[in-house]
Amino acid sequence: MGKVSEKKKNTLKRDKVLKFANAELPSFPKLIAGTEGYSGNWNFEKAAHLLRRTTIGPTLEEINKSVEEGLDKTLEKLLDNSEKIFEPPINYADGKDEQVQLGETWVNAVKRREKGDSVRKFSYAGWRVSLILDKKNPISIRENMVLFWQNHFATEWQAVKDSRYIYWMHEKFRNNFIGNFKDIVKEVNIDPQMLEYLSGIYNVKEAPNENYARELFELFTIGKGPIDGEDSYTYYTESDIIEASKVLTGWQVEENFSGSDRQYFTEERHDTSTKTFSSKFSNKSIANNGDKEHKDLIDMIFESDRVSEYICEKIYRWFVYYAIDDEVRNKIILPLAKIFRDNNYEIKPVLETLFNSSHFFEHHTQGAVIKSPIDFNFGILRQIPLTNLDDIYYFNKYKFWWIRHKELEAQEQSILDSPNVAGWPAYYQSPLYHEFWITSVTLPMRTKNIRKYFSNNGVYKVSPENGDLMIKSEPLKILDSIDKPSDIILIVETLCKWLFPIYSEISDSRKSDLINIVIGNNPNLWEDEYNDYINDPNDEKEESLNKKLRILLQEICLTPEYYLS
Repeated sequence: MGKVSEKKKNTLKRDKVLKFANAELPSFPKLIAGTEGYSGNWNFEKAAHLLRRTTIGPTLEEINKSVEEGLDKTLEKLLDNSEKIFEPPINYADGKDEQVQLGETWVNAVKRREKGDSVRKFSYAGWRVSLILDKKNPISIRENMVLFWQNHFATEWQAVKDSRYIYWMHEKFRNNFIGNFKDIVKEVNIDPQMLEYLSGIYNVKEAPNENYARELFELFTIGKGPIDGEDSYTYYTESDIIEASKVLTGWQVEENFSGSDRQYFTEERHDTSTKTFSSKFSNKSIANNGDKEHKDLIDMIFESDRVSEYICEKIYRWFVYYAIDDEVRNKIILPLAKIFRDNNYEIKPVLETLFNSSHFFEHHTQGAVIKSPIDFNFGILRQIPLTNLDDIYYFNKYKFWWIRHKELEAQEQSILDSPNVAGWPAYYQSPLYHEFWITSVTLPMRTKNIRKYFSNNGVYKVSPENGDLMIKSEPLKILDSIDKPSDIILIVETLCKWLFPIYSEISDSRKSDLINIVIGNNPNLWEDEYNDYINDPNDEKEESLNKKLRILLQEICLTPEYYLS
């Protein structure tokens, strides 16, 4: 009976989350604002909305700083694409790795780990988690865009099983995260991870392999429209796929190689004939151009305006909303696509326009989407201070990060493995889209993780040889960003504004219920305990206050409103 009851409870909660996301929120009106610059008040609500959508888990301090600096300065920081150096992942646990010593990076190893690549895989997954949770660098859209690109050019570690490949592919995205899209596609054409994943290494003139060519049209550049004839789609034909596959022949991968550019071109394997495309591409031809011919193919595809529209649609679904009707298409997508083309397919001007637009800040865009597992889980982990994490040995850091990755994997958003070449269904699969994230399986996992993150027993216990340190949430530190931390009413209001994307929908009675979680029947309880701690601090008093805040935050993060962004 207990299991049945728990299952029913999870089903009811799932229905409540989906109902709140789809029915109780303001629906998009028939008339929306366009890409004209936002001219309304710049306040906490607007800053929080921008940072929730562009970063993962904006802290209270970061939102307050954005309010102080204004929209223009915030966008400047978010879209700062100056070069950053990120220390690569290391061998944190494999003492038997013949090539890489403990504490050293494996990304330049000449060979894959002979007895399997699992430890490097765990290292890479943990390292990616650490970049997302990092709060030392200024706010940036970088890691969110890496996720966007790896979802757009989706591959699977499981299919290739070499962590060096996936590291270097994702580094291309990190180094060009808001750069030139055309350049990114040309790099992906011959990226070793992609060549292995979509059979490019088997694409030879005697037997052209169509796998990558098909996805290049359908998923990576122009998109697949409805069938409009025999073997013909709206924007390309089956014959175009065949000709493109010939263009792409001749590429191989050197497995035993140090560094990123392990791909190489063999003229003898390349189809040197002239490739002629359909009327969808004005019957253009591409002559033999050796190892540069794949770039000619991209240049031809990009002559179609549909490329810019297709990518702008994907950007819109990632950052704003999944539904694109005629109003959104005419007022948002087409103007953004023109900006995209006018700027030679640079991503940054498109994002600048979108995030500065009146439409982006309309009330109905706020809280309109269900958070992905990464946004939900890593968001709160980044927002809430954790004790001791910076002080522990790298083995335990990587293990802590890797366990967080495993939690995400169980919720169907692995950092390493896309479900398939189309990426995560929440960003393309009609009609459910973001509802894919909430199921009777994944919802209890979200609940379990929130309870763990705010457990008084901690999130992670470090091994005895490291002093039995406990990694646990320390929410009392959040109060450093609140003007009057002795005021529980102000604390609850601030937490609701920060963690709920639709604060105006939170009733006074809801806020009163949250306040009562902390003070019970004693309205002075929090103020008295807090002032006592300030006047005579000790660990016991500090932990008592932390316990009260953990209970409060757990309740906030388990309500339907927190599931939304």
